[in-house]
Amino acid sequence: QLPIEQLASVPRAEQHPIAMAQDLARRCGAADEAFFREAMASPAAAETERESRRRLSYGTAGFRREGSTLIGVAFRCGMLAAVRSIALQGRATGLVVTASHNPVEDNGVKLVDGDGGMLHMSWEKHAEAIVSAQNAVDLEQVVLRILAKEEVNLMGGERAGTVLLALDTRPTGPRLVSAAMAGIRAAGAAVVGSEDTLRTTPQLHWQVLATNAGGPCEEKDYYDKLNRACSSLLLGRDAAVSSLVVDCANGVGALKLPSVLPAVTASGTAVTLANTGGGTLNSLCGADFVQKERRLPMCVGALAGGQLGASFDGDADRIVFFVGGSESGGSDLDLLDGDKILCLLAGHLKRCVEGLGGSFGPVAFGCIQTAYANGSSTRYLEQGLGLEVVKTKTGVKHLHAAALAFDLSVYFEANGHGTVLFSPDFLRRLREAKGSGSEWAGHLLEISNVVNPAIGDALSMLLLVLAILSHEAGGLDTWRGLYADAPSRMLKCVVPDRSAIKTTNAEQRMTQPAALQAKVDDLVAGAELARAFVRPSGTEDVVRIYAEARTQEQADQLATSIEREVAAFFS
Repeated sequence: QLPIEQLASVPRAEQHPIAMAQDLARRCGAADEAFFREAMASPAAAETERESRRRLSYGTAGFRREGSTLIGVAFRCGMLAAVRSIALQGRATGLVVTASHNPVEDNGVKLVDGDGGMLHMSWEKHAEAIVSAQNAVDLEQVVLRILAKEEVNLMGGERAGTVLLALDTRPTGPRLVSAAMAGIRAAGAAVVGSEDTLRTTPQLHWQVLATNAGGPCEEKDYYDKLNRACSSLLLGRDAAVSSLVVDCANGVGALKLPSVLPAVTASGTAVTLANTGGGTLNSLCGADFVQKERRLPMCVGALAGGQLGASFDGDADRIVFFVGGSESGGSDLDLLDGDKILCLLAGHLKRCVEGLGGSFGPVAFGCIQTAYANGSSTRYLEQGLGLEVVKTKTGVKHLHAAALAFDLSVYFEANGHGTVLFSPDFLRRLREAKGSGSEWAGHLLEISNVVNPAIGDALSMLLLVLAILSHEAGGLDTWRGLYADAPSRMLKCVVPDRSAIKTTNAEQRMTQPAALQAKVDDLVAGAELARAFVRPSGTEDVVRIYAEARTQEQADQLATSIEREVAAFFS
């Protein structure tokens, strides 16, 4: 067994895999020590930064907090993205610097796995371990443990990793990308991208997927694919929307949206962009603001009949729509959120599947929601359309995983994050049917070319909704009238330890504390058409409360009563 210092002189074919793992860990440790020595202004600042990483958790959104405090996190995440790529035998992974719908002063680091999806859940603990390591020696041990647990074989030069990078428009982004690049190179992987690689988050997910599939994978290829498919879907159709106003949240979506609009404008829809960067990111605008506040975004006036509004979030992975509010509704908009988008897509896709005919064979078609989906939307899907609805835990990674069990599936969270998935076998069958002359199969294949199969994508979903509306009788009026939302209220209660609450049944019931669940059951039983649940937040020490009832007054009262019971339990 040679000392590590002599390993470099030994031909690669003769190197021992354990020694190679030790070499990689040592190089990571040395680079880590040098990075933090240069990046931190003083030993005191370094100590504060180390402590701040000790209890970070990796959620659906990755690591997220105030942007200037993420330098060390970005460096270590770059290292992990490289190790993940090496573990995948050289398949590319991705790293995007964004905080999505959060305020502009926040930022985050999100990792993209080799299939273009979110970081595999089994690697989230690795991310937390590598980020929280308190010094270079600890880091070396973490890297060795990851390599051993995942049985990563470093033999063979073809296993060198590649990491694709991107960022949104936040001012702290370029410095964080620089730190991530240093971490990637420390682990011996190649970097694709730079501090100037502005992309939406879904674009980077798509690019990782396309890179590993061996097909066209540049930004231009992404636009070309969307434009070709959208043009085909809109060919010969009358525009269902005369005027479209898109609130870009002063984010990166404003830079990218014009490149996918040619087919939309050619079909007769006039498009106006608002909040394109002159204001503050996500401030009084964006999908999160519109969905939660039920208010028009800034710089968008009241909509007339035939007009449709849409709002992206800061990194354009969410989208919600809205139309002008009815006089009796007491609001300046009627929201068409993720639940309404899911119902529109599901209805159209169901008709397409029926159009394939019995000779095509059975198609497993499912709709995936979380407990936060409005009860009226679930009833419409199950009773109105006769479709199977699966409920999962909150978080897109859970919905995506459940959707993979079907030939064809649609998943959405109410916040506007979702997509349509086609299984490889279903796509194969559609191509065969198209070759035999099936127009329905060709139509479904074009839909598959518009959607982003890796993640929710505001750009592609905007195009798909407009295309489907042009194929559906009644257009906007029919869509907004599919069902009436059940009145609901969401609250959160700050608690000392959210881990005291354990849930089951897609977070809709508490297993612990049983006494608190019994209180919730009693309160629900006392209201009309009511349901409610209590779940711990995945990112902060708060408990989230959701309640529905026949009237808004009853929903408000139910949520407030449950909040009092939660507070009493923790007191």
